[in-house]
Amino acid sequence: MTDGWPSGGRGTGPLMPGAADRAAKRAEERANGREQRAKERLAAAEQRSESRAAERDRQSQKRERARESRRIEEDQRIKARLDAPPTNDVEALKISKRRRSGALARSGEESKTDRDTRSYKTIVDTARIRTLADRGASVSGLAGAFGITIEEVEAALLETAPRTEPRQAAGPSSASHAFASSISRNVRQFSAFR
Repeated sequence: MTDGWPSGGRGTGPLMPGAADRAAKRAEERANGREQRAKERLAAAEQRSESRAAERDRQSQKRERARESRRIEEDQRIKARLDAPPTNDVEALKISKRRRSGALARSGEESKTDRDTRSYKTIVDTARIRTLADRGASVSGLAGAFGITIEEVEAALLETAPRTEPRQAAGPSSASHAFASSISRNVRQFSAFR
């Protein structure tokens, strides 16, 4: 009985003479084809990485040239501004103190405007004057800060602030403490006049 194969059921064997040679040849051709395709892929990848590196280098050089041209332009603008005669002392001071940062460096124009403070009024508070005097402010300094005369500052310092009565505690030490603190406060107030 046969299994339908030309070998007649005697196991596997060559189908025809020379078939093994052809199969080995095809396997060798497929292996060569795989190697060839792998080499081509490797060459294409190397070529892509080289072209990307060259493009990055071109862009880097382009950015550096742009940076250099901006630097030269800024130096020329600064030199022209420094060489121009100042119109007044304030402008000369601004030129001498000029720094290369912010809007002034980008545009060459000053963007800050001076605020008109002529209508501003300082509220004169005697308690605040006394507090600042306690902290060591001079009478003339307080007069200048509040926009009043020295006599008005002295009058505000002589006024007594409304005080609340200290709580009565058990024992004479609290009364003597309140007396000592009021004396030290008066000494500080009047020491500002010297």
